[in-house]
Amino acid sequence: MKIALLQCNSVTGDVAGNQERILEAARQAAREGADLCVTPELALCGVAPGHYLRAVDFAEGCRTALRNLAEALKDGPPLLVGAPVPSVYAAGLLSNAGVLVDKGQWQVASRKVYQNMGRNSGQDDDVRYFDRGVSCGILSLGGWRLGVVLCEDAVAEDGAFWKTQYASGHNPLMELVQRGVDAVVHMAAAPYCVGAQEAGEHMLSHVAARHHIHLFSVNPAGGNDSRVYNGQSLAFDPTGQLLARGKAFAEDVLVVDTARGSGRVEELCRSAEEAGWRALTLGTRDFVRKCGAERAILGLSGGMDSALVCCIAVEALGADKVTGVLMPSPYTSEDSLTDARRLADNLGVSTVTLPIEPLMQAFEATLKPGLDLFPPYAGEVTFENVQARIRGTLLTSLANRARALVLNTGNKSEGAMGYCTLYGDAVGALGVIADLTKSQVYAVARWYNAHRGAEIIPRNVFDKAPSAELRPGQKDADSIPPYEELDPMLEELLEPAAQGRDKPMSDVCREVRDKLFRAEFKRRQEPLALHVSRVPFGAGWQAPVAGRYRLP
Repeated sequence: MKIALLQCNSVTGDVAGNQERILEAARQAAREGADLCVTPELALCGVAPGHYLRAVDFAEGCRTALRNLAEALKDGPPLLVGAPVPSVYAAGLLSNAGVLVDKGQWQVASRKVYQNMGRNSGQDDDVRYFDRGVSCGILSLGGWRLGVVLCEDAVAEDGAFWKTQYASGHNPLMELVQRGVDAVVHMAAAPYCVGAQEAGEHMLSHVAARHHIHLFSVNPAGGNDSRVYNGQSLAFDPTGQLLARGKAFAEDVLVVDTARGSGRVEELCRSAEEAGWRALTLGTRDFVRKCGAERAILGLSGGMDSALVCCIAVEALGADKVTGVLMPSPYTSEDSLTDARRLADNLGVSTVTLPIEPLMQAFEATLKPGLDLFPPYAGEVTFENVQARIRGTLLTSLANRARALVLNTGNKSEGAMGYCTLYGDAVGALGVIADLTKSQVYAVARWYNAHRGAEIIPRNVFDKAPSAELRPGQKDADSIPPYEELDPMLEELLEPAAQGRDKPMSDVCREVRDKLFRAEFKRRQEPLALHVSRVPFGAGWQAPVAGRYRLP
C-alpha cells in the first residue's frame, strides 16, 4: 500500500482556496501511485477557525467543498480530509472530523475526541466550537484495516492521547487496537514549539512498536496567527522504525510505500536556533500574506532586536518588501545609526531617516499646561514614553501610506518585565520575536550570521550593552536585571521544574516575579506574537490584570 501524507498550508476560512490546494496535492500523489491520500486535521477549513464555525453559511460551504472534491477525485485515489461536519450527537453543532472522499461520494470516517469541553488551552481553542465527538473510525482499504484518529498533539501534557484513559473511561487508541487494526492514521494539527518534534517522534515510535502497527501522522506546515506548524509528517513501521519524514516548515507530499518499507526521510533541523529561525520566518511570511499585505515596515534602532527582526523579514518577504525606519533622538548614539545603516546595506533593505527631536519639542510645549497641573516625581518617565510613542506614530503612519504591516521588535524578556511603552515600541501587527527571550535572540542572531557565513548583523550590535537610548547613558540593566540573570529566572517562573517548586526564592527572583505579574496589563494590549516556546504569553500563561499578589 502507498499512502500519501499531504502536508498542507491551508488558509483559515478560505474553504474555496483550500479545496484547490488539497486537490492539487492529491493529484500529485496520484501521479506517484498513492492508494490513499491523507490531509491534516481541519485542512479543508484551516486550523483554529474559531467563530467562522458559527457563521450560518460556513458549514454548508465546507459540505459544498467536500462534494466538489468527491466529484473531482471520483477516478482518483481515496482522500481522507480533515473538515467540520454536522454533529450526530447534538443538533446545530459541528464535529471536527476525518472525512473519506471516495468514488464520487464522501462519508465521515472519524470524529475528534475532546477530553474536556471546558478546556481552553492555547493549543486547542476549537474545543468550545465542536461537540464531544468520541468515535475513532476504522476504514477497510486494500486489505488493510486503518484506524483513524484526530489529535492535535501527540505529546500534550494534558491531552496524553496515546497513553492515558479519559475520565469517562474512554481510550480511543486502545479501542482501535483492541478492535484489530493494521495501522493508525493520525490526522494532526500540532503547532511548533521547541523540542516538540523530537519528543513526538519518540512517542509515536513507541506507540507503533508497542502495539505492532504501522503509524502515519500528517501535520500541516504554515503560519496561522500566533501558531506556526512545522510539517515534518511521519511514518513508522510495526517495529517503531522511522519510514518517512516530511519537509520541515514547508508544504510537502510524502508518499510512503509499506510493501517496500520505504519513504523519503527529510533531515531534522540541526539546532534549536535553526528551528526557531525557520519557524519565525514561516510565521512572518504567512501572517503578512494571509492578511492580504505584501510589505513590512519596522523601526531600526541599531540594537539586536530590530536587527534580527529585519533579517527575518527579509528572509520571509524579500528585501524589496521591507523598509527600515531610523528615528534618531538627541540621545541616539552615532554607533547606533551606523550599525542600523550597515545592517540595512548588508541586507539590501531601503531605509528612511526621520529625526524626532522637533516632535519631542512640540510635544513638550503642547503638554506643558496639562503637566503643570501635576507635580513631578522621582523616576518619572513621561518624556521617555513620549519618544517611544512618537516613533510608534511615525511607523504606523508610514504603514498606512505603504499599505504595509508594522513588525514589532520587542522580545519576551522585555514583555515579561513590562519594559516597553504601550502605543510606542509596543505597536505593530505582529510580534515577530515576542516569544524569544533576549538570550535566545542573541543565540538565533549568532546562528544566522554563521549560517550566512558573514557578519550580516554587525559585530558591534553583539558587543554593545542593550539600551533603549531614551536618556543619556541609559542601559537596560538600569531598570531590569542583566539578561543573563533575568532569562533563567523567567524560564523557571514560566515553566517551573517539579523538583524546584519548593526551593527558596531569592529577593531578586521575587522582584522579577512581581514585575511579571504587574506587567500583564501591557501584554494584553501588545501585538499578536508568534509562538515558539512551551509557555507563550497569552496562550500558555495569563495572570489577572486587576490583581495584587500578596501572601500572609
